[in-house]
Amino acid sequence: MSPRSREGGDICAIYVHAGAGFHSYQNEQVHLEACNDAAKVAMSLLKNGGSALDAVEIALRLMEDREITNAGYGSNLTADGTVECDATIVDHLGRSGAVGACSHVKNPISAARLILDYQDKPLSLQRVPPNFLVGQGATEFAFDHGMPIVTDDLLISSTAKSRWLRWQHDVESARLEQETQSGKQTTGETRSSEASTHSTNSLTTVNPAVLMTPPSSLHENTGSKEQEVSSINIAQRESSLVTADGTDNMFDSRSAQPAGYENTVGETSSADGRIKENEDSITDTVGAIAVDCYGRIAAGSSSGGIGLKHRGRVGPAALIGIGTAVIPEDSRDPEHTSVAAVTSGTGEHIATTLAASACASRIYFSDRKDETGMTENVTEEEAIKSMIDVDFMDHPSVKHSHCEAAIGVMAVKKTRDGIYLFFCHNTDSFALASMTSEDRAPHCVMSRRSRQGTTAQGGRFSRFRR
Repeated sequence: MSPRSREGGDICAIYVHAGAGFHSYQNEQVHLEACNDAAKVAMSLLKNGGSALDAVEIALRLMEDREITNAGYGSNLTADGTVECDATIVDHLGRSGAVGACSHVKNPISAARLILDYQDKPLSLQRVPPNFLVGQGATEFAFDHGMPIVTDDLLISSTAKSRWLRWQHDVESARLEQETQSGKQTTGETRSSEASTHSTNSLTTVNPAVLMTPPSSLHENTGSKEQEVSSINIAQRESSLVTADGTDNMFDSRSAQPAGYENTVGETSSADGRIKENEDSITDTVGAIAVDCYGRIAAGSSSGGIGLKHRGRVGPAALIGIGTAVIPEDSRDPEHTSVAAVTSGTGEHIATTLAASACASRIYFSDRKDETGMTENVTEEEAIKSMIDVDFMDHPSVKHSHCEAAIGVMAVKKTRDGIYLFFCHNTDSFALASMTSEDRAPHCVMSRRSRQGTTAQGGRFSRFRR
C-alpha cells in the first residue's frame, strides 16, 4: 500500500496549555500530567490519520474531564451555583464553531465542533447556519444533534462547590461590612446636620468629619525568586521546551483571583489574596493547537469562566479572535504560512484587546509596534513579547481598568520549513505540553517568570524532513 500524500510536511504536532496564573509547586505535576495525557491521546489520533480538528477536540475533551482544570467537569460556578461553559474550535480555513454560557453539556468543545460541522450542511431557502450559539440555544442545539444533556450534579465537583460556598460567604461578609460602614457614615452625617441646625448664632458651621474606614492596602509580594522552569517528561523526565524571562511588565498575577481562591487542590489563600506555594490560582481557559500530517492547522479553547459570574456571561473562550484565532494559509504564499493562537487570562481585558487575533497577526508578520506607533520587523520571539507588553498591557482599556490584567498566549506558526511553537505570559506560571510525531512522549513544561513585573517566554521548533 502506498503511503498517503502529505501536503504540509511529514510530521504532525499537538500543543496544549492548562491555563495561565499561579500553579502551586505542590500540585505542579498534576497540572502537567493533565497536559501530558491530552497531548498523548491527541498524537495517537493524529498518527492514525486524524485531522487537526479531531486532535484539538479530543485534547480539550480530556482537559474538560479533568477536575483540576476549569473547563467542563469541575468548572467554576455562576453566582447562583450552576455551570455555564464557553468553547471555540477553529479549522485551517478559519471556519469556527462556538458555544457561550452553555449549560448541561459535559464537553462544550464537542458542542462547538457540532456547530462547526453543521456549517457544511446547506439549509433550505438559503438560510445561513450559525457558528456561535449561547445559553439555552446552545444546549438545545447539542441535544438536537445527539449530545447527551446532563444535570448540574454531574458537572459540579465537590471542590468547585466548596469554592462557591466559600466565595458566597466572602461576598456576604463584604456586603455586611459595607452596610456597617455605610451605617456609620449615615449616623455621622445625621448628627452633623442636627448640629448645624441648632447652631443658629454661628455664621459658618463646620461639620464634624465623617468617620470612614480607609481601604485596606494591597499586600504586595516583595520577595523575588529566580525564574524556575520545571520540566517533566512523564516517560523520560526531560523536556525540549525552552523558556526565558523578559522584562517591563507591571502586573501581580496573584491578585487576579478572588481572595480565598482554590483550584481543585491545595489550601485556600489568605483573606488578603496572597497565594502560598501550595495553592493554585489558575486563570480559567485551557487551549490546544494541532497540525496534522497534511499541514492543516486547527485551534480551540474551553473554559468554565470566572467564579461567581453573572448568568449568561460569555468569556473569551467562546469568542473568535479573542480566545482563539487562526490565520489560514494563502494559496499564493510560497512559504505556506499559517498561524494559530490561543489565550488565557483576564477575560474582559483579552476581549477588549482582541488578544488572540493580535497575537496571531504579530507572529504571522513577525512585527511589533515601535515607539512611534508604526510597525517594525522583528523575530517572532520579540513579536509575541511586544504583543503582551504593548498591544495588551498598554491598551487604553487595560491601563484604565480597575482590575488587574493577566494573560498567557500560546501560538503556533506552520511554514514550509517546519512548525514553530511560541508562548509568553505575564502571570506567575503557564503550564504547557507539546508533542510531535517524532517524539516518544509529550514534552511538558511549567514556565515560571523570574519576578513580578516581568514576562516569561519560550518555544520549540520542529523541522520537516525533506
